[in-house]
Amino acid sequence: MVRASLVSLALILLHPQAHAETTWRGTSDVSKVSGSGDVLTPGGSRLTLSSDQEGKEAFFGSIASLDAAPYRGQDVVLSGILEVEEGAGTAALWIRADEARQPVAFDSTRHTPVNLQHRAQSREVRLYVPRTATHLRLGVTMTGVGRIKAASLRLQAEVPAHSDVSAYDVLDAAISQIETKALNRSRVDWKAERARLLTEDLKDLPAQEAHPRIRIALSSLADRHSGHLTRSGMEALRTSANPSQPVQASVSDNVGYLRMPGLSGTDPEATRQFSASVCRRLEDMASEAVHGVIVDLRVNSGGNMWPMVSGLLPLLGEGNIGAFRDADGKVSPWKARAVGGCTADMATTPVAVLISRSTASSGEAVATAFRGRPGTRFFGQPTAGLATGNARVPLPDGSALMLTQSNFLDRTGQLVPDRLTPDVLVEKGQDPLALARSWLVPAPE
Repeated sequence: MVRASLVSLALILLHPQAHAETTWRGTSDVSKVSGSGDVLTPGGSRLTLSSDQEGKEAFFGSIASLDAAPYRGQDVVLSGILEVEEGAGTAALWIRADEARQPVAFDSTRHTPVNLQHRAQSREVRLYVPRTATHLRLGVTMTGVGRIKAASLRLQAEVPAHSDVSAYDVLDAAISQIETKALNRSRVDWKAERARLLTEDLKDLPAQEAHPRIRIALSSLADRHSGHLTRSGMEALRTSANPSQPVQASVSDNVGYLRMPGLSGTDPEATRQFSASVCRRLEDMASEAVHGVIVDLRVNSGGNMWPMVSGLLPLLGEGNIGAFRDADGKVSPWKARAVGGCTADMATTPVAVLISRSTASSGEAVATAFRGRPGTRFFGQPTAGLATGNARVPLPDGSALMLTQSNFLDRTGQLVPDRLTPDVLVEKGQDPLALARSWLVPAPE
């Protein structure tokens, strides 16, 4: 009966209706957006989004709002064509369901980012709209500064995928995992949390209705890093591995430069190729970069740390480079695999590491691997403050927790606080590359 009702509602939504143009606005004072068209029509909407200065956040974006009532209990798919025209950042589609101004569901195409080198790329993101949702928010976002064009932005409703488990089953499993594995688990009264969230009505609701309450349970940890991945998000991670930017490498006046982007995804072959590419770039510059190497992590917003660290092993060395420490004090050393055929040894090469507030999560893990390394200095701004270890925890409906389970320790055994701070703070108007070079190549006496 429920399935038949959903199908009928989906068919009703396909009937032609009169719509006004979608109203776009910026997500912040630095976001400039103009658009036309309607996301609910076959032609869709288009917009241009730009920012020429950094705001309080590490990104800028556009946002539009819709009444969620026609979409409750359904999947919605936001699709469009993204093209970055300027800037070193990455672009993504995003969609969120709110209940009385509080987010209850969110997803984006961040795992398949679009950058300047990609040209125009089609992307789509799927989201289940909970039955309590009041509004849908959707739009485009980009990290850093720059300009992006989006075309054929459309929102369509679809019948959600069927699951054999109930919302109760999924939430019960999630809370069990959180209360036994989370780094901040001791901060929460889990008996009270279960009584508040795990209610009997969930036994008659589809699995996706557990997701808003999973978000509530995770927010009680106050770690700023734990999250929830939908089934489609999990599939995107398993089947791809996408760098946020191309790896860049060069040598100038005997100083090497390597831009290390973030890498989202776990596809084995793609991650192997990424590590090999980074390692080969270092191997190629080893004999010429006699003054040292600048490792640029300023646009590394995270993802999968292991391919990044493996590619950097010529600089990091194959000994102790860091560790995780969980809530019980158990220490798990970081073990990165060397890239086959890459034999460069640059463990004593001086390294200047560039960091910024866009350096986040696994990007902060890569920075931590350099902390305590002899002949190493950090330049830039404090990092994002997500220097903790997340692990994927599968749930019965195919979704997963991204659960913060550990702190970082550097190679000396020192605890890394929530963010890394530079040895040399780069003020606005200063050139971090020039400061790094001046340290690596001191002026002649």
